[in-house]
Amino acid sequence: MSEAELALEQRIADRLRRLHFQLQIAYAGIVVAVAALHHQNADRDEEIARVLEHCVGGRLSDQIERTAELIAGLRTLPVQAHGVDSP
Repeated sequence: MSEAELALEQRIADRLRRLHFQLQIAYAGIVVAVAALHHQNADRDEEIARVLEHCVGGRLSDQIERTAELIAGLRTLPVQAHGVDSP
């Protein structure tokens, strides 16, 4: 593998790691919002919480898993000290 190809793959891996981290932050925001809505216990809040939990949270969770799989597939590349869970 050429130096240019290795550099390109490293940039792709870095971008995937940052994307993965941003998805995790968005998912944490959904989890907090859902918990707050459930705690308020108003009729509309429960409906909104279900939509966030099942539509948005579920899709974010799927994308987090997919980016983790892509990153794991790039493990042959040198990994920087920050790992998957941080930018």
